[in-house]
This record gives sequence, C-alpha cells and structure tokens, in this order.
Amino acid sequence: MSRILVTGMSGVGKSSLLEELAQRGHRTVDTDYDDWVLTDGLWDEPRMSELLACHPDVVVSGTVENQGHFYDRFEHVVLLSAPVDVLIERVATRTNNPYGRSADELADAIEGLM
Repeated sequence: MSRILVTGMSGVGKSSLLEELAQRGHRTVDTDYDDWVLTDGLWDEPRMSELLACHPDVVVSGTVENQGHFYDRFEHVVLLSAPVDVLIERVATRTNNPYGRSADELADAIEGLM
C-alpha cells in the first residue's frame, strides 16, 4: 500500500471503506474524527504533514477545502461518488455521523452535485 487519500461528498462511503481497510490490517485515518479538522473547517496542516511524513503506508479520508495542499504527498487520490438519491438516503439514515441531518447541512452536502 502507499499514501492514499479517499475523498468525496458526505454519505458516499468514505468511512465504510476505511473501516473495511482497517479490518484488513491497513493503517487508516478518518479525518472526520479525532480533531483533524479545525474549527475553521480545514485540516490541521502541521498534524497532517507529520502524519504523511511519518507513515508511508496510510489511507486517509476526508473532504476539506485545504486537502489540495497535500495532493502531492499522496500517491493516489480516490474520489468516491454515488447518485444524489443514494447520498440523501445514506445521510438521512446513517448512525455513525450526525452531519447532514439538518436541512441546511443536507442542502450544503448535495449543492455541488446540482
């Protein structure tokens, strides 16, 4: 394995993919958890830089505005996608992440697809 970024809209399956990869023994980091995203909605850049410098084999997931600053440090960037109706269903029914439950958050999550 190598350094891989998994990105995509909310509800596309990033966390599920990372969970499966972790069960198969791969090092994974889901940036939706453990304070990887600062209050301004951006990755903690020094922390992400340290992670990528210290771990040549890691799969990171997340979708933030400053992720592009790190593209050159990943060997692969994987964009997951799904039809809008599937995304809405997943966000409305998931139990592992509250994002997208409010009407405003759901609208924000799918705005880029319209």
